[in-house]
Amino acid sequence: MIYSGGWDRQVRFWDVRANSLVASIGGKTSISGDGVDVSRCNNYVVTGGGTLGEGVKLWDYRNLNEPVREFIWREMPETGEIINPIVNCVRFIPGQNVILAGCSDETISAKAFDYNTGGHIDQFNKVAGNCFTLDVTQNGEMACLGDS
Repeated sequence: MIYSGGWDRQVRFWDVRANSLVASIGGKTSISGDGVDVSRCNNYVVTGGGTLGEGVKLWDYRNLNEPVREFIWREMPETGEIINPIVNCVRFIPGQNVILAGCSDETISAKAFDYNTGGHIDQFNKVAGNCFTLDVTQNGEMACLGDS
């Protein structure tokens, strides 16, 4: 299986053996860079949104009609307005119920979310500028964030 996402607001899942499209998330979220990942069990997909403030969303691959969960990046205390920056990259952390996401945000470059509860676990402010890419080791013990 190969998956792809782009600015055309489509995430597509391809069966390379049959050379055909087998599923898609259409019109729901534009994808920036490494903004899509599939869980090790292949049941869940995480997407990071583009320019329209789509944010980080968790999808059940068995039913791609609506996201299972949408994560709040930042909420303005004065107004309650939800701020979703351009999310450039997302990854499931193996062996944990955690999604790591990196973005173009002036104050918080990356965040970790518990995908079962939707809660915020930690944030990373030490990346210089925007977080454009990230990766996680296979055992889930380390992550690497790439900045501008």
